[in-house]
Amino acid sequence: MSGRQMPLGELLSSRGLITQEQIEFVLHEQKATGERMGEALLRLGFVTDSDLARVLAEQSRMEFFDIRSFNPDLDLLALLPYSVAKKHSVLPLFEKDGRLYAAVSDPFDPTVREAVFRITGKDPFLCVAAANQLNKLIERHYYMLEHPIDKEISRVVESLRQNPDIEIDVSGLVDNLFRSAITFRATDMHISPSDLSTRVLFRIDGVMRLAHVFPAALHQRLITNIKVRSNMDISEQRRPQDGRMSFDFLGDFFDVRVSSLRTNHGENMVMRLLPSRGSASFSMNDVGFEEEDLQKVHQLFKRPFGMVLVTGPTGSGKTTTLYASLREQDYIGKNILTVEDPIEYEFLMIRQTQVNEKADYTFSSAIRTFLRQDPDIILVGEIRDEETAIMAIRAALTGHLLLSTLHTNTAIGAIARLKDLGVTPFLLSSALSGVISQRLVRLICPHCKVEYRPRKELLDLYQLPAEQVYWRGAGCPQCRNTGYYGRTAISEILVCSKDICHLIGEDAPLKVVEEKARQTGFHDFAASGRAKVLNGLTDVDELYRVLG
Repeated sequence: MSGRQMPLGELLSSRGLITQEQIEFVLHEQKATGERMGEALLRLGFVTDSDLARVLAEQSRMEFFDIRSFNPDLDLLALLPYSVAKKHSVLPLFEKDGRLYAAVSDPFDPTVREAVFRITGKDPFLCVAAANQLNKLIERHYYMLEHPIDKEISRVVESLRQNPDIEIDVSGLVDNLFRSAITFRATDMHISPSDLSTRVLFRIDGVMRLAHVFPAALHQRLITNIKVRSNMDISEQRRPQDGRMSFDFLGDFFDVRVSSLRTNHGENMVMRLLPSRGSASFSMNDVGFEEEDLQKVHQLFKRPFGMVLVTGPTGSGKTTTLYASLREQDYIGKNILTVEDPIEYEFLMIRQTQVNEKADYTFSSAIRTFLRQDPDIILVGEIRDEETAIMAIRAALTGHLLLSTLHTNTAIGAIARLKDLGVTPFLLSSALSGVISQRLVRLICPHCKVEYRPRKELLDLYQLPAEQVYWRGAGCPQCRNTGYYGRTAISEILVCSKDICHLIGEDAPLKVVEEKARQTGFHDFAASGRAKVLNGLTDVDELYRVLG
């Protein structure tokens, strides 16, 4: 304990991560719950898991290790029993220069080093990782060690190849496919039929990857099992259908959206995996905005009223950005209400509700109800119809900060989209504070990063200097030989100044609005992506994949 220099609350406060008001709030909570300071801070969303781990690392004079971008060596896991890893919250990572590197959540636990050394015979080099992330990885990777899912799936493939009519546990196979998708960090799973085979593909970091291939004879059994789970009509194979189901894997719950579509070889099925009410344990710094853009984002979300929109295609991190903004609000002193479909992140300091169309509780009806709930900030999951758009404008014009998402390709395009939804230019100019448009690009894997020379035509396309040092991932086991691990945002941020609001009210052409915005610092996706490339975070080929 000699590494402690000051109490945790004081250290967090000295780093600007929490306020004195939040500390006092937590002290009141502790009297009722008996939690430790760090536990209460995390539960209430006052700090993120990573924030707390970084401070603990500083307290203990250890290194912080971002475990989100690392896959442990399964051979090393076998050296340390699961019971020990779970008890001490310690995970072996890799060996370097004869030392075993391991991640811990509590750097002040004196028994960890002794336990690892006694069992492995290796003196560990300990570093601090975020507790929740670490504990999830311990559960997941030790499960994979004991239950090699890919090998189990391969055995099913071999059995079916030899005898297509053999009886197999289809439900268990579907479970394993979901577990495999979650382990690979997939956001979507596709089951696609062809003439001789059925292919299972995962969307990982925005890109489709072939994961498993089965004999075609299995296809209908897979589809039927998923339809039953999703309350879909198993007798209907001609018309498209939508369904929902849930799945849990070692305490992680997922809401699965299911869509089926008839093709010439059978039904194609797509499942989107949404973490069900995951903890809002991220900050605006985690989204990936450049410093200049981050200042604009803070400026927009600190406004007391008006409408702030986050736009982009499906899966571009819009909801993550909105929840990161809520963490920076005065959620003790303000009444924050949300309506979502579904609730994706749980944040105990705000009032969250979920769309229920059977009860006629829609986005628009929720806003109408919220206006009678003494709100300061209203978050609407998505503006997708005229009624919701009009109600959102009304809320923004009556002294409330209205946050929502919209499906448009660019920040400027949000203006045209809202007009298309029936909002008059005059009302739009009075209500709209700004638009954040974002896309996600893949990050270069930090474990196999090497220099390379991009194609000249791509350098010219994005106006990048030829003499710059450029990086890409060579491919390694950590990134599953893709060269990429994780994603970050590139963005366009439109701040509606008086001049821009005047142009919107005058119904000026969008090109004129954009020209005026550029005069005050607006930049497009290409400029944002260029900064990411020059900083060595992504490569030019990835920028071309996303932007073209």
